[in-house]
Amino acid sequence: MKTRKSTLTVAKMALRAARDSLPDHAKAKSPKKFTQPQLMVCLVIKEFLQLDYRSTHVLLSEWSDLRRVIGLTKVPHFTTLCAAAKRLLGKAKADAGLETRHVSAYFTKRCHRHSNHYKHRYPKLSAICDTASHLILGVVIDRGPKPHPVEARQTLYEALKHPRFSSLLGDAGYESEGFHRLGCEELGIRSIIPTTDRGRPRGDGQPRPVRGKYRKLMKQRFPKKTIGQRWQIETVFSMLKRNMGSALRARHDHSQTREIRLRILTHNLAILWRQFDVLYRA
Repeated sequence: MKTRKSTLTVAKMALRAARDSLPDHAKAKSPKKFTQPQLMVCLVIKEFLQLDYRSTHVLLSEWSDLRRVIGLTKVPHFTTLCAAAKRLLGKAKADAGLETRHVSAYFTKRCHRHSNHYKHRYPKLSAICDTASHLILGVVIDRGPKPHPVEARQTLYEALKHPRFSSLLGDAGYESEGFHRLGCEELGIRSIIPTTDRGRPRGDGQPRPVRGKYRKLMKQRFPKKTIGQRWQIETVFSMLKRNMGSALRARHDHSQTREIRLRILTHNLAILWRQFDVLYRA
């Protein structure tokens, strides 16, 4: 699925979505210089163009067409945008590791002085996406390294807040009888995850028998054609990194979490506007 590249059309879509989900002002005694939807659009444009807060302030000052689309009569200061990000994006805690700085991975690996960088905790995104549209349905942002199952249940619950789906594809890192049971028996979702061999081999060299109703079913009748669509989530992670960069500009945990959430929102808006534009032309 392609994303929209026009800044003005993304701004229009973001403003429409923000007006549907946010009140104009957070409090009755707010200064009312800007509405919350307007500030959210400014944050989306900031992430869409990979800018910092100061550069976004300069861009809005110099681009009258963008101010007209957003409906701004004044330009918000960069500190106003920073405060809006803290208020609107929250401090919530989807699976991809994102780089915390702009040093290349090759340089970090080869340089002795930076070799310890990989041992530190990094932002970890666990996500569920729609395989047809590449829209991100649910995310959990945590600090890695951690095994996949830690965020699996919460990510699934987040995705179910949107239109329901009938099948869930996952890689072997999410495979467990409990997760299968959660999807099939409690949520009514068919979970398709490859079954892995566990434990040491037996004395005769054969793997130990698979235990659990759903793990046995996956082992015996695994839908190989269907699981091929699992790679669509890798496409989504690639889209995020290609369109908005793999390195984060924020340096603190909460700021990095807000930046990732803003990137996901911008990604979805760019796809939705593309679909809306195609439907309108048809």
